[in-house]
Amino acid sequence: MSSSSYRELERDVAHLKAAISLLEQTRAYFSVRSPVNDPAYWKARLRALLGSAACDDALAEQIEHLLGRLARIQAEVDGDRGSVRGAGARASHRSA
Repeated sequence: MSSSSYRELERDVAHLKAAISLLEQTRAYFSVRSPVNDPAYWKARLRALLGSAACDDALAEQIEHLLGRLARIQAEVDGDRGSVRGAGARASHRSA
């Protein structure tokens, strides 16, 4: 493994960490769905880094932590979708 590929991987992990932090802070403000708002997009990017030859145990641990944060964001998104669906079902039931 070259030191330049390791440094590049470190930069990628730092970038993804910052992006996930921003997603955590601003998710409620996004009304338009786009790939960068979707936790699945970031999960795919992180999983690709895990498969990199330059990924050592320390970076893998950071990536696993970030995947956990994304899982929490995804659970919130799924919960929000469920409450919207539930509200719609209640509204249509009342109008019947």
